[in-house]
Amino acid sequence: AAERRAADLAVRNRLARELHDSVGHALSAVTLQASAARRVLDHDPEFVREALAAIEETTRRTVGELDAVLGVLRETDGSGPTAPAPTLATDLDGLLHRTRAAGLPVSATVDADPAALPPLVSREAYRIVQEALSNALRHGGAGASLTLRVVLDGPDLTVTAENPLPSGSADRHPDRRPGGGHGLRGVADRARLLGGACEAGPASGAWRLRVRLPLKGQP
Repeated sequence: AAERRAADLAVRNRLARELHDSVGHALSAVTLQASAARRVLDHDPEFVREALAAIEETTRRTVGELDAVLGVLRETDGSGPTAPAPTLATDLDGLLHRTRAAGLPVSATVDADPAALPPLVSREAYRIVQEALSNALRHGGAGASLTLRVVLDGPDLTVTAENPLPSGSADRHPDRRPGGGHGLRGVADRARLLGGACEAGPASGAWRLRVRLPLKGQP
């Protein structure tokens, strides 16, 4: 009975991580796009058209991701095939495009071949990048930007994301808000389950997230 409860809890935690990262990211992006479009509705119809197109693309993509998330349930009850989960190899470019369309400038350096990564590492690294982008969208404030690096570091894949903190919030954890904290906790869980490590915190006026994922010897 204890093993059964532990297995059920593991599934629920995995579902919570997947829903938070996929749906949460989409809602953050769509909210910013809609807000920006509303502000310029009367004098910049071209921007509004672009924002609506980006909202349409983001929501359509998220419906597919939601099917992949619900596939976690199908995996456990054996009810049928699941949609493929997004990975760095197949979905990173689209994720960056949609985030930039939401108004967040992202400078990305990828010094690794995503197609050569172990599938599980590629999948978890994608979700980690997605959460880093979501945090910058939610908490960056006006003029926010993000610098992303996905590089091979010896036997590990290292994901580093850094964005300037809004004025007056240098000591504030970007996920420390009422009902918050789930995103970074999920990132730490993903790293830990692969035998890696996660560090996050303010550094020189910026918020820095650094995650190390071993490419071999995964538990």
